[in-house]
Amino acid sequence: MMIKLKILNMKNFLKVVNHCKGRVFVVEPDGIKTDINGRFTVQKSLNEQFLKNKKYLPLTLDFDNPRDYLDVISYYAGDC
Repeated sequence: MMIKLKILNMKNFLKVVNHCKGRVFVVEPDGIKTDINGRFTVQKSLNEQFLKNKKYLPLTLDFDNPRDYLDVISYYAGDC
């Protein structure tokens, strides 16, 4: 399951991702997938991009677990 999001609150977004049971992938434009669930080095890099981009970061995500997809969607709908 894939979704495109515009992250405006990186801290809370990463909290939700880190509570996911399965892998949560960021999908790059070239198709490369990187798991970000619990991967703090990768998350630090995302946060740096977020701050450099004036607290805005568009991401495409892919999920192993459908429940994780729903959790992120629920967070995103409530955070906007």
